[in-house]
Amino acid sequence: MAKLYVERGPLRGKELYLEEGKVYTIGRDPDCSLTFPDSLTSRKHVALRVSKGQVFLRDMESKNGTFVNGQAMGRKAIDLNLGDQVEIGETLVSLLSDEERATTGGLIGREMAGYKILERVGRGGMGTVYRAEQCSLNRIVAFKVLSPSLVWDQEFVDRFMHEVRSAARLVHPNIVRALDCGREERIYFFVMEFMSCGSIEDHIDEEGRIAPDRAVPMLIDVCRGLDYADRQGIVHRDIKPDNLMLDEKGMVKIVDMGIATSLEGKKKASQKEGVFGSPHYMAPEQAAGDHIDQRADIYGLGATAYHMLSGRTVFSGESQLEIMSQHVNDEPHDLAEVAPWVPKRLCAMTMKMLKKDPGDRYQSAADVMADLTQLAGGEVQTPRPSELRRVPTSKRRPATSRYAKQRRNKLILVSVLLALVLLVTLLLLIPS
Repeated sequence: MAKLYVERGPLRGKELYLEEGKVYTIGRDPDCSLTFPDSLTSRKHVALRVSKGQVFLRDMESKNGTFVNGQAMGRKAIDLNLGDQVEIGETLVSLLSDEERATTGGLIGREMAGYKILERVGRGGMGTVYRAEQCSLNRIVAFKVLSPSLVWDQEFVDRFMHEVRSAARLVHPNIVRALDCGREERIYFFVMEFMSCGSIEDHIDEEGRIAPDRAVPMLIDVCRGLDYADRQGIVHRDIKPDNLMLDEKGMVKIVDMGIATSLEGKKKASQKEGVFGSPHYMAPEQAAGDHIDQRADIYGLGATAYHMLSGRTVFSGESQLEIMSQHVNDEPHDLAEVAPWVPKRLCAMTMKMLKKDPGDRYQSAADVMADLTQLAGGEVQTPRPSELRRVPTSKRRPATSRYAKQRRNKLILVSVLLALVLLVTLLLLIPS
């Protein structure tokens, strides 16, 4: 029997068995077979039908579309194969067999290129992640297999592998180290340190938010890694809770450092909005398609800190474009009002990282780290239950800087152009 397995998102780990002759729906609506609390998911997003052992998937005119193995599926129903991954909003689900949930291509138990594949631990847009043993050193590693939707482009694969080899030269306690990469048969893989305690996003999902006395040391760890990368001339481009991993000692390490450029180019080529990574943590200049530097990572760190401390993202919306527009045009609700249990100085630091104009932010991770280290000397305290209260949703206050106005105009122009393209497409489809 086939089943859906949630690989990424708030319901990660949930399974839905698919029975012959039945129809299943996925969306935000409580009546759906699988309900995703994700603002980028439509109320009725997709439908699945099982007929004669085959699973058919249909997009139900969702607002943000549906991606199968990294490619937009359109509105026509398609048949799914075991191992296919479906991206719905920010949630990723896989179609698996009941007998072999943890395998893709039968890799479990197999030895390849000196690594014994032990179990699958996750899947993302890049591919499947396994826990493996490096036989020569008897150590556990993360063995990542590139998605089939990526490896068909040999130019991309060559560029990506080159970046992995370059990233292997980045050695720092707060960066997940790339150890190896290669190819066996038609499988491209790269190997990294194995992080056994999950990501900051996992901890937010489990706990709701992270107390200031725990969050500050985590943020200092991230700053150390970003400062090292900055001195190497590297911009991460996708700082967010899911890319910040924890080891057994609680130290935070940044994953995918130095290998984001190829992925960004690939993502822009496959999505109309040109979005790389999650829009919830994207700097205004990155959302607008402008040149970015290390200050874009500072913004991502600020958006991450906001989420960690308050339990909610800076902005939310019904589409990626709406969220990006808010990052460009709207002032976020003051963290001090959203999370009154957070020390005011920490709130002010977070809001400074979230300034629209890069020139108004902290100019380097070293600057952020200096203030966080000073703050950790005594101002950070565990929240008391009496300080916790519900707060209103984020208020939209127009940004007044010249920088924000320029970005607003650019985003409006992009929206108009997209609307014109859609109109022309519809006219061409109308029979004469």
